Amino acid sequence: MDKTLLILGLLRGGPLYGYRLHQIIRAHGELYAFLKKANLYYLLDRLAADGYLSMQVEPGARGSRRERVVYTLTEQGQARFDTLLRSTLRTYEQPHTGITTAVVFLAHFPPTEAIALLEERRAVVVAHRAQVVAELGSRDSRGLLASIAADHLLSMIDTERDWLDRSLARLRDTDWATSTDRVRHAAPEPDTD
Repeated sequence: MDKTLLILGLLRGGPLYGYRLHQIIRAHGELYAFLKKANLYYLLDRLAADGYLSMQVEPGARGSRRERVVYTLTEQGQARFDTLLRSTLRTYEQPHTGITTAVVFLAHFPPTEAIALLEERRAVVVAHRAQVVAELGSRDSRGLLASIAADHLLSMIDTERDWLDRSLARLRDTDWATSTDRVRHAAPEPDTD
């Protein structure tokens, strides 16, 4: 849904060809990192097939095909964009990264290894945040809404880092090596049938 919203939203500003859309997406770095080039072209074709976009082939482009496809938002596409935008702004979807599931099974590793793995994750999160900050540049270089979107992205990263800090402190401060969590998850429950 967010990929469709992004493509339709970018085309709301006017017709664009696929490579130009890809350039815009790449220029926004982490804000639009969820949409890769191959997926972009697949979605453009699908959105056109669904009637949300019209396609016009223009000759004279560089490359092996010597033509480029220009995509234009249709009335149906504008209506779909409006619906998706309203829906996205009104609702909350909890992001699932798999860490919630993985933490439940930490008992399968020795405590020192489990803590070391979470410390590695924290280092990755911190490095990722630094990369995002560098890619996004200063707040002054973005418009208000792009700045708010960047703030949301950084807040999500900060939340992950803060959760890791709290979790690591709890694991270090308790004797979880002998806790019931370790015993319960390390061995399967006996079958009572």
